[in-house]
Amino acid sequence: MTFLAATLAFGLCATGALAQSCHEIKFARGASSGEVSGRVSDSAPLCFSFGSGAGQTARVQLFGSQNTCFAIVGVADCRDDYSFVTQRRPYQINVSPLMRSNGFEDFTLRLTIK
Repeated sequence: MTFLAATLAFGLCATGALAQSCHEIKFARGASSGEVSGRVSDSAPLCFSFGSGAGQTARVQLFGSQNTCFAIVGVADCRDDYSFVTQRRPYQINVSPLMRSNGFEDFTLRLTIK
């Protein structure tokens, strides 16, 4: 029983640590889209977050690499372009290499909300 409690506590701490490492995608004042750029590898995926209102249309696009994809947690897996109608809640986007690679993959991620 102690092992189960310790495992659960570690899992909750790890989840909190992961959420804290997400970079928020911010828009310039009056803009409907924002972009972030980065580098990912097998051992260093990147996490981004954004919030939205209900009933908006969000489009996420990935540019700059043929070997990267993004997953929107609870919405879509391994895409390079995806649109969906949002709920009023925060979203998390994870960017990672599609296939194993020895080096880094550079990318630009664009989020548009209308």
